[in-house]
Amino acid sequence: MVDSTTNKLMNRKVIDQVLSKDKQKLSNDMTLDQVAQEFESLFVNQMLKSARSAKLAEGILDSEAHSTYQSLLDQEYSKTLAKNHNFGIAEGLVRQFGKRVNGN
Repeated sequence: MVDSTTNKLMNRKVIDQVLSKDKQKLSNDMTLDQVAQEFESLFVNQMLKSARSAKLAEGILDSEAHSTYQSLLDQEYSKTLAKNHNFGIAEGLVRQFGKRVNGN
């Protein structure tokens, strides 16, 4: 009979293997355009985060919950901004890495 510690380790190994295969599948399924768009979204999110941190005073309604909600909202803003406006970051990445990815 297998003890509980060994059983947990075996289950963890199986879970890790499944997750690693899922990560490989996800990374292989994404195109260079999608990855570049996601990077641009992350860059815009960092710009928004920096702009929010530059405030001069605390607001009356500022709290931990408000800052959490604001960061989630900024993530959605950054995705929308990167999708609808041309910052040129995604295009530059596609131009730079396109030959390497497509040419293998």
